[in-house]
Amino acid sequence: MQHLNTLAQVASAASTLAELTRKSTHYRFNTGGDTTFYLDVSHAEVRVLRHGEPIIEVDAMLQAPFAWRMVSDQDDAGVYVVARRRPVVGGLAGALFSVVVPYQAHLVLKLEHCRLCLEAVTGTFQVSPVSAEMVIAPG
Repeated sequence: MQHLNTLAQVASAASTLAELTRKSTHYRFNTGGDTTFYLDVSHAEVRVLRHGEPIIEVDAMLQAPFAWRMVSDQDDAGVYVVARRRPVVGGLAGALFSVVVPYQAHLVLKLEHCRLCLEAVTGTFQVSPVSAEMVIAPG
């Protein structure tokens, strides 16, 4: 019985530690008409989905949140999100950014060492071999 209690305590401590090392942040921006979404991030996974609402939503799931600096802003031209890993401790950090943008929004992604998943898209994609910049042209 004492062995089961010890296992339960270890499981509880591991769960608490996992909660301390993860943080979920949700951003919601109301947009109108022609807008641009700009994301600048490195060492993360980025998932992009389009929808018909005039709303941009960003869900950021940060591992080791103490190792990240993240800012967002919105103006008449668009929505901007920048996430940077801090020097030294940032090497421990990872993140998942789930982004939902309107169909008519321009998408500018500045990614470094990222995994990118574009869901439910149509178009022509061009990736430059030198700078690895992605240009999306209507198809």
